[in-house]
Amino acid sequence: MKVLHILYQSLPQVSGSSIRSRDILMSQKEVGLEVVAISSPFQIGSKFIEYFNDIKYYRTKINNIDSISDSRKSLFKRILRLFQIVSFTKKIKKIILLEKPDVLHAHAMFFCGLPALYLGKNFNIPVVYEVRSLWMLAKDGKRQNWFSKLIEKQILGIELFVMRRSDIVVAINENLKLFLIECNISEEKIKVVGNAVNTTLIDSLKNKLKKKAKRELNFGYVGTLTSYEGLELLINAFFSFNKNFTNSQLFIYGKGIEENKIMELSKTNKNIHFCGPIKPNHVYQAFSNIDIIVNPRYKNKLTNSVTPLKPLEALAYSKIFIGSDVGGIKELIKDNVNGFLFEAGNQKSLENLMIKVYESDEQLLKKVRTEGLQYVRNNKSWLQNAIKYKKEYEHLCETSY
Repeated sequence: MKVLHILYQSLPQVSGSSIRSRDILMSQKEVGLEVVAISSPFQIGSKFIEYFNDIKYYRTKINNIDSISDSRKSLFKRILRLFQIVSFTKKIKKIILLEKPDVLHAHAMFFCGLPALYLGKNFNIPVVYEVRSLWMLAKDGKRQNWFSKLIEKQILGIELFVMRRSDIVVAINENLKLFLIECNISEEKIKVVGNAVNTTLIDSLKNKLKKKAKRELNFGYVGTLTSYEGLELLINAFFSFNKNFTNSQLFIYGKGIEENKIMELSKTNKNIHFCGPIKPNHVYQAFSNIDIIVNPRYKNKLTNSVTPLKPLEALAYSKIFIGSDVGGIKELIKDNVNGFLFEAGNQKSLENLMIKVYESDEQLLKKVRTEGLQYVRNNKSWLQNAIKYKKEYEHLCETSY
C-alpha cells in the first residue's frame, strides 16, 4: 500500500510538528507501508526530489527563502501565500499521476487539506486529514481586535470544512477530539494518534550521554521559543531558586520569535546558558547537560489541546520532567509518578517544585525516571502508532472505495 503524505512543514527542525512528520513517515515505512511525501511551497529544498531516511520527498519550490516561521505575516503576504494553493494543487496532481498512491494523508493546515479533498474526489482516493493543534487561535493571551477575531473564525471554519469532508480525521489527543466533536465533527471519523518518540533511536543515542562524576541536577528547556511556552517565567523562577542552590544551572535550547528576548534574559545570571537551536539528531547533546526538563507552558486553548513532544523525549532519555498543569501536559504526566506538575503561570509554584525536586532523595527520583521510561515504551512509541495508521488505511481502502 502506498501513502502520499502532503506536508505543510516537513524538514526535521527543532519544531515539534516537523519532527512528528518525520517520525510518522519513518515508522510507517518500518511497518511495511510504501511512503512518499510532498512538501508545501514554504519549505526550503535544494532539488525537486530529495531523500531523508530513505524516504522520497517531492519539493514544490526550490531555494525558497520565504520559509515557515512563527513570526507574524502581513495581510498582503498571507493573501499572496493563499494564492499559491492553485499551483500547489497542480503539482500534487502530477505526483499522484506519477506515484499512484492508495491513500492521501494531508497534514494540517488547510493549505494541504483542500487540495487533498479536491484531488481525492477526482481520483477516487480516500483522504486522511491530520490535526495537531488549534494553530489558528490566539497564543499570547493578549486581547484581539475585531479583525483578528474575524480572521481566526474564518480560518477555523475552513479547517472544520476540510475535516467534515475527509474520510478520517487524526487528532493528536483526547482534548482536541472533544473540541472537534463540539464543532460537529463526526466522532466516528476522529481517530486519536498521540505524540510519540522513536524509542529505538533514543536508546542508541543514550549511550552517547556524558557520564557525571557526581550528583548534579541541572535544569533545562528544549523546544520552540514562543511567548506561550513560559520561558520568562522559568528564567525568573530559576533566578530566585539559584540564590540558594548556586551549583545548579539552567540550559535553554531552541529558536523562535522570543529568541532575542530569552537571550537577553539569560545574561542576567551566569548559571543560565542560552544555547540556541539544536538539530534533532544532536538533541542527545542537550540531554547530556540537563537532568530536569522543564516545560512551563501557559494555559490557553492551544496548550490545553496539544500534547507536546518534548516531555516524551525527556522521559525516553530517563530525565526528570517538570511541567505546568495544562491539558496537553496532564494527558502525559501523572504528578509524582512519572513526572511533576505545577500550577500554570504561577512562578512561586514552579520555584517551590524546583526546590522539592532538587532536594528529593535519589531513590524517589530513580523511581520517577523508571516510571517515565516505562510509560513511553509501553504507550508512546512511533512503531505502535504506525500500526494504528496502517490499520486505518487498510480499512479505508477496503470499505470506502
